[in-house]
Amino acid sequence: MSAVVMRRQSRAAARTADDRGFTLIELLIASALFGVVITIVASVVISAIQADRTVRDVTGSTTDGQLVANSVEQIVRNSTAVQVTPISGGQSVTVRVRTTAGGTARCHAFFYDATLGQVYQRSSTSLITAPTPGAVGSEWTVVSAGIEPVIGSGGTPQPVFAAQGTRGVAVNFTVDGDAGPASLFVTAATGRGPQSNASPQCF
Repeated sequence: MSAVVMRRQSRAAARTADDRGFTLIELLIASALFGVVITIVASVVISAIQADRTVRDVTGSTTDGQLVANSVEQIVRNSTAVQVTPISGGQSVTVRVRTTAGGTARCHAFFYDATLGQVYQRSSTSLITAPTPGAVGSEWTVVSAGIEPVIGSGGTPQPVFAAQGTRGVAVNFTVDGDAGPASLFVTAATGRGPQSNASPQCF
């Protein structure tokens, strides 16, 4: 057999060997690398989802807390009389206000239901009675949920609403974040209108 024929046969055999595909070791290495890549990609996607969920949760709790704080500030600043009444046996508390917000004197009340962790409000042309914690009637509107008292240094819950002087209300609470940290809200408002609790008498 000539040398030319032998070289041709050798090249043909090499091509045949190359056409056989990956060896078992090469397949194992490729599978391992593919698994590493998939794990990294999955970790990045999961982290992004968790971060987005946390941001959305913090944004939501901040919005809820601001709604409570802003509502109380607006009503109390336009008030002529304020009364803060804690409900005995718990952290629930009622704020009753005679206010001129909106131009017409009326009674307005906020109620923190510690049983449900919600703040309600109600407006009326006459005196508003405090509801029963855990059984608030449909005449009350939910302002925000997930409201929790701030825990003081001694481990004692602080009032969500507290009297500040004779015409003011102090607001102090957190809004629970399901996936993120709780948002803290601390503010106060004082009535600026001429002092009066008549026509209507609100407490």
